[in-house]
Amino acid sequence: MMMVLSRWWMPPILTYHRIGEPKGDHVPTVSLESFEQQLTWMARHRYRVLSLEEHVEQMGRGEPLGRRRAVITFDDGYEETATCAAPLLRRFGFPATVFVAPTEIGQPHFMTWDQLQAIAQDGFLVGSHTLRHLYLPLASREQITDELIESKQILERRLGKSVDLLSYPIGGFTPEIQTIARTSGYRAACTTNRGISRTARDVFALRRIKMTERDRSPIRLRAKLSGYYDLFRRLEPPD
Repeated sequence: MMMVLSRWWMPPILTYHRIGEPKGDHVPTVSLESFEQQLTWMARHRYRVLSLEEHVEQMGRGEPLGRRRAVITFDDGYEETATCAAPLLRRFGFPATVFVAPTEIGQPHFMTWDQLQAIAQDGFLVGSHTLRHLYLPLASREQITDELIESKQILERRLGKSVDLLSYPIGGFTPEIQTIARTSGYRAACTTNRGISRTARDVFALRRIKMTERDRSPIRLRAKLSGYYDLFRRLEPPD
């Protein structure tokens, strides 16, 4: 029975957007209190929180993916990622990755370049969320190439670090987009709940689990961290 179940198991990659007070907009927001409760639960149950880079490296080497592991990511680069989330993650000693679109940095409600540089120096991995937060399946091949290459180059120049992780805006991708991401120098790319096979282990289609305020419930949190969450949610078409 365990052999059958193991083929469905994957370390959960959690996706957060804003941490803190809701602002009455469309952005999925988790309160600071709930975020702390979630981190406390993982620490109490002895989860090993990996960086996304570590997770991708283990997959690439074909290593067995140990249980009680999780990955933490943030999309969009809201200012609360630096002011609210980063201090708590530092206290727990948990690594995280933030995906940003360079054209949004410094805009209202988003991190400044100084804030992004500070958390990058403090252990956060920074990945690309394209240049303009563009939904890639509706773009031309030339636009896709520009979005991926320019965002990577700008982030690397401003941060002085290699940027080789990507998050597709709204999770949308196609086989062509995956190929462009590879040839543009990325090592892996994240989506949302998009995919075809529930057992797919493609590092250019890493499915993630959206975290919301409702996940303060221990039952919901346990389900999302179980490694079997894909069995209980509907998969959307990649594009």
